Amino acid sequence: MLRYMARWFAIGLGIGLCCACLVFLLDIGSLGTRLARAQDPITPVFLIALPMGLTTGAVLLCIAIWVLPYEAKYERRDGREPF
Repeated sequence: MLRYMARWFAIGLGIGLCCACLVFLLDIGSLGTRLARAQDPITPVFLIALPMGLTTGAVLLCIAIWVLPYEAKYERRDGREPF
């Protein structure tokens, strides 16, 4: 179960980091230009890319937990609904 959740979080983290890279590469909001002119470009990259990656990872983790099949665990033997 933890591997399942870690896998989906890692996929979301990768997607979020790729989106952050695209924001810089496509110069959306002139962030790429400002990053090129910055004296210390590492800090802005971390301040933009890390929250994007963590948020996307958390969203994918929540979706993965949401779609887990749990009803079979609580299925009754007499065929009735569990709740």
